[in-house]
Amino acid sequence: MEEAVRESLATATGSILVTAEAGRAQQTVQRLRAAEADIVLLLLDSSVPAIERAMLIAAIGPLAVELASYTRIGAIDVVAGAEEGDVAAAARFLAAARSTTGQILRVAPEV
Repeated sequence: MEEAVRESLATATGSILVTAEAGRAQQTVQRLRAAEADIVLLLLDSSVPAIERAMLIAAIGPLAVELASYTRIGAIDVVAGAEEGDVAAAARFLAAARSTTGQILRVAPEV
């Protein structure tokens, strides 16, 4: 999943992808703060425990305010079974949506 998103962002200049890892929520927030780019995207895949997902999603709004003068931030919350192509499309959308920051897109499988 991560590789597909990175490939989809290859043409989006000034973008950085930060992948959340289980047990490392604090370090993930530090990486988001330290990233220097036009847009920083957080990828939350289904392997991240629910409590950590909730904490990281809750951090996006305040981080958007904190970083607003120089960086946009967004998150992609991936539900188990979501298609790679849909996740990559969400990443491209957030990277291209130059007037947005603090957005969280949840990508779930079609029902």
